[in-house]
Amino acid sequence: MTQSRPRVAVVTGAGSGIGRAVAHALMSRGYAVALLGRTAASLEATGSGARGSSLVVPADVSDETQVASAFDAVLARWGRV
Repeated sequence: MTQSRPRVAVVTGAGSGIGRAVAHALMSRGYAVALLGRTAASLEATGSGARGSSLVVPADVSDETQVASAFDAVLARWGRV
């Protein structure tokens, strides 16, 4: 029997508000979710409060280098987005 691979999503602003709600909704539907935001502690809280696989990636989306590094981390973990 083959095991299906989860769909992978990246959610920015995942530490609070709409971003947190979107991340929780995706994880509850079986997605593996990369949680991006500026504060690691709030991202960790988002990941710990939800079902499913997540990856905490502190990054400021206004910084191109940080965004590139974030996607490198996602690809290293799951191999795709």
